[in-house]
Amino acid sequence: MKRVLLLSFILSFVFANANAQSWLKNIGNRIKDKVVEKVEQRIEDKADEATDKALDKTEDAVKKTGQKSTKSKKSESEQTGNEESEQTTETLVGKRSTKVNTSYAKYDFIPGNEVIFEDDLKGEQKGEFPSKWDLVEGNAEIAQINGENALALVGYTYITPLFKEKSYRLPDAFTLEFDVFIDNNVEEETALEFLNSSDEDIADAHFWTDNTRFIVNWNKNTNEKNSEDTFDNSKGWHHYALSFNKRAMKIYMDSKRVANVPNMEEKPAKVKFFARGDANLHIKNIRIAKGAVPLYDKFLTDGKIITYGITFDVNKATIKPESMGTINEILSIMKNHPELKFSVEGHTDNTGNATSNQTLSEARAKAVRDQLVQLGIDGSRLSFKGHGMNKPIDKNDTSEGRAKNRRVEFVKM
Repeated sequence: MKRVLLLSFILSFVFANANAQSWLKNIGNRIKDKVVEKVEQRIEDKADEATDKALDKTEDAVKKTGQKSTKSKKSESEQTGNEESEQTTETLVGKRSTKVNTSYAKYDFIPGNEVIFEDDLKGEQKGEFPSKWDLVEGNAEIAQINGENALALVGYTYITPLFKEKSYRLPDAFTLEFDVFIDNNVEEETALEFLNSSDEDIADAHFWTDNTRFIVNWNKNTNEKNSEDTFDNSKGWHHYALSFNKRAMKIYMDSKRVANVPNMEEKPAKVKFFARGDANLHIKNIRIAKGAVPLYDKFLTDGKIITYGITFDVNKATIKPESMGTINEILSIMKNHPELKFSVEGHTDNTGNATSNQTLSEARAKAVRDQLVQLGIDGSRLSFKGHGMNKPIDKNDTSEGRAKNRRVEFVKM
């Protein structure tokens, strides 16, 4: 009897063990899949966490600055008896200061309010021809400076923006901006060339990187005229800005206006970029915008002001100095209309993490608000908020669409 029971036990164990192995194998596969899924999720969470921590530091710096400013105000109020005291002349955002650059105090360039061409060169491959441009003559390619993409014009080269419509003509009023890298070790002649609707050359704007000479020629097919000035040719990145309004053209290099042509006589219909010299010319952040409707007129029409001229360092709330044209215009509006109160509202495109974009948009809105307070606007007339990527006004599948979504709005309170 014991032998029968022992045999039954052994057979039961063998059968059960076989089923157990099959069961454990199935469980193992499910666990393996779950582990892989969990690891992938943890990696993604860690990446988000790292991004959030970086932006938390920015936000903390903004909050600490606000607290320091408040303490400073209280101290001054106790001494002067005023509830509203002058804010510190320096507001820290992140690791850099948004202290007003005095050279931009009278800067009056304001970008157009409808982006028609934008190329930030993102996604382009080094050594390839830039996808948003047409080659007229020479050679152009994507290069990198300090790890960032730039458009390089190699030697004697002409290129032109590639619009969706080949027959596209520039509007009656437009603005054009780009950043240019100057290396004054080699002489380079760099310029924009403007054509009329018959493809005739009507104007060009030149500067030479080995000296400070800047010159604009116009009415080239009739009686050529010119305007000449100087500019800062120190090594590094510089900001170029141009505005045309029906017949008048103004050009800026950094904070300085280097050309003022009151009557071009012919309207530019096309623009070419060109370089002449032995070294490569590098440009980036190229934007052409339609417009420039006065900001106050936009407010009367829309009940708010949408601006594209207030820009920031990449992934930071540090205001770029060339933003002062737009900020100065908002400042003038608020001084001339003391009854106005605005909510300063920051918006981003959909690039990156939603939580990070939300935090960044809030920090940027606060930086703009603080800048206006610093310039003399009563803080009670300004609030701030960020919307991140939640309120796009265009699609995010093109450079122009993303550029329209990256904006600062001034909404009436």
